[in-house]
Amino acid sequence: MTRKLPRLLFALVAAGPTIATSPAAASDLSTLIGQLGVGCKNRVIEQFDVPSSDITVRLGATLQADLDSGVMSAKELKEYGASFDWSVAGKDAGGYCNVDGKGKVTEFKQW
Repeated sequence: MTRKLPRLLFALVAAGPTIATSPAAASDLSTLIGQLGVGCKNRVIEQFDVPSSDITVRLGATLQADLDSGVMSAKELKEYGASFDWSVAGKDAGGYCNVDGKGKVTEFKQW
């Protein structure tokens, strides 16, 4: 025999995570990530003297998973910053870049 969850608890579980589920919240988060990634992209441009279009900057996988699951919020991104993976098209170059909450590069590593 199975026990039934109270209706309120069931409704909360069925609703799933609520972080960045509205289009406005997702858009704000996407904008913030883009703003933070500019510092990393500019550092890659400086390092390799290539056009911006040759550079790919992606949010680090662990950080992306934390944002997707609701473990981390936009507020925390602004406070702690972010980590990005980067690569340069046509070159065997890639690495990661950490930025603070204002987009200033705090660590830059090349593989």
